[in-house]
Amino acid sequence: MKSDQKHNDDIAYFIAFCIEAYKNANRMTGGNVSHIFNETGLTNFLAENFEPIHSQSPLWILEEINEYLSTHK
Repeated sequence: MKSDQKHNDDIAYFIAFCIEAYKNANRMTGGNVSHIFNETGLTNFLAENFEPIHSQSPLWILEEINEYLSTHK
């Protein structure tokens, strides 16, 4: 597998993790969370900032997501 493809896969898995974590924390459906992430640009933000964000704790990531959404709704 090419390293670019692996990197893209890693980003996709990370975004899926973020959707799942946010969904569980807020008792929402995956579809609703995915819609919110896409409509606010959060999906792109997470992909573009994958390197500094993905290694943080799940709690920190949820706080980052909440902060982003509070300023982009």
